[in-house]
Amino acid sequence: MMLAQIIPLGASFVLIAVALATGRTDFAAIIGTTATISGLATLINVGVGIGTLRDLAETHADPARVADAIASNLRLASAVSFIVVAISAATGLALTSASPSGSVLVVALWVALVVQLPANILSSHTSVLAAAFQHLGREKDNLTITLTRSLIGLALGLAVVLLIPSPILAIALQSTLASLMVIAMLWERRRRLLRAGIRVRVLLAPDFSPRRIGDRVLNSLDGAVFMVLFMVAQLVAASISAEVAAQVAAGVALCRTVIIPLKMVGQTAGRMTLQDRGREPAYRAASYGVVGIFVVPLALSLILLSAFGLSPVGDPVLGLLIALQLLLEPFSGSLFAYMKVTFGARAGLLGLILTYLVLAPAALIVCRFTAPSAVGLWAALLLVRLLFSVANLAALRTLLRSQLHPTTRPK
Repeated sequence: MMLAQIIPLGASFVLIAVALATGRTDFAAIIGTTATISGLATLINVGVGIGTLRDLAETHADPARVADAIASNLRLASAVSFIVVAISAATGLALTSASPSGSVLVVALWVALVVQLPANILSSHTSVLAAAFQHLGREKDNLTITLTRSLIGLALGLAVVLLIPSPILAIALQSTLASLMVIAMLWERRRRLLRAGIRVRVLLAPDFSPRRIGDRVLNSLDGAVFMVLFMVAQLVAASISAEVAAQVAAGVALCRTVIIPLKMVGQTAGRMTLQDRGREPAYRAASYGVVGIFVVPLALSLILLSAFGLSPVGDPVLGLLIALQLLLEPFSGSLFAYMKVTFGARAGLLGLILTYLVLAPAALIVCRFTAPSAVGLWAALLLVRLLFSVANLAALRTLLRSQLHPTTRPK
């Protein structure tokens, strides 16, 4: 399932890299900004997927209970869709207010948000069905569906980047393609579940249960805050220059391609821990190793490319900083997802608030005036990610101790 998330995010990064390589920095910034807003929805839906996995783990493979759990989460997905659309619109309004009047970036952004409305509405439902595939051990189906979608999307996207000179027309075509692909993926996943004997009705009356919605939001809060921070970094970068905005957009796309899918490693290890608590240390250690297998070669490759002046994000020093950030992933995004599945939605919440909601905005503002460059802004992001990793390890230690020595309440 991790590969099923890497592929579409990687396609987005390729489009931005090609736009940068061909000198279309304005188009690269537009693609990067709209992709970051879409990434906010993606990360909220990661929380929907985690909640679905937890519910399915309690069905004990009973087909009737599995179908009920999927239906219950699809109703919840209908409610979460309102949140996804509202966040996208609020982010668009924030970007509009922070940009010059008549900015091409703002016009293109609103074109994308309107055309991608079907994709944003149905993305939560797609996450529920993808989690159902994972629970049923059908990750190969997820990969096949996503690979087909991404190869078609990448081919058409490259044609748009290379052949359509107008940024607004190009982003309109890209957004139309995104909506059609989400609808096609949802239909195909439903068709395969029906063939597996699980009846699925996708569009159900929404369940606006505050507790269940809050649980899903908390499950994905680190990713959502992370993407909001990336959006703020892109806004700050755009206030410096188009070149800095394009470099930061490329860095965001690269990190998004790696970080979001690697959360699935933590989710999977957490699901296995729920099934066998006695092997918690082994499953957690395995998650560190799997994430390391991915990020260490990638970070070394990025360092080598930057050393030879071939950095995919434009600036060699920026490439080095991103490589260092990727090496933190076993203890940041993946570990946070593991704690969410294993210990509940509030696990690690304090560290997230302190690093991303308190320290991060202050660090970006300071860097805007003291080091107004892509490297300066990313140095702040790297520091925040390091402290977030330390906070996760501290929270994990506390949670494990509380399990060994549970607090007894007086009767």
